[in-house]
Amino acid sequence: MNVFRASCVLAAPLVLAACLDLSPVVDQRPMNEAERTALKDTGTGVSDSASDGVAATVSFARDIRPMIKRSASDPDSKGCYPCHDGKAAKHVGVDLGGLDLSTLGKLREGGGTSGKNIVKPGDPGGSALVQKLKGTYPFGTRMPKSGPPFWGDGEIAIVEQWIAEGAQGDDDE
Repeated sequence: MNVFRASCVLAAPLVLAACLDLSPVVDQRPMNEAERTALKDTGTGVSDSASDGVAATVSFARDIRPMIKRSASDPDSKGCYPCHDGKAAKHVGVDLGGLDLSTLGKLREGGGTSGKNIVKPGDPGGSALVQKLKGTYPFGTRMPKSGPPFWGDGEIAIVEQWIAEGAQGDDDE
């Protein structure tokens, strides 16, 4: 057998393995408003684009940050600002609980009772953030403290999906 044919025989399993890679395709494009609404409405954490075999990836900056930035002083908004924004003039949640949500890096540091367990990548149920939003955290009150209304099941599902996907994002987001 010549060298060319021998190398083809040896490489064939690698090429075949690459062709048969069944890893899920992750959609890196921003979700459009219809997909975001579908995600919220179904409460499943999966957008309509999943029906064609493509899972929508949750982005902290695009999908979660806007929910956090809603004002807690607006009774209809169910947000975290300004209580948990260390950059805000009044930040009672930072002062009392130690949780600063001004950046993703600060969120990852956690608060006085949660510490690094605030977000446990890959484990939404074990993440204090999800527990606080659902009212199952053993310390303190359900968030937002100004609730009800509280975050809806669809909104919490977005946070759960982000954590399940590894809680990706840059610390300065």
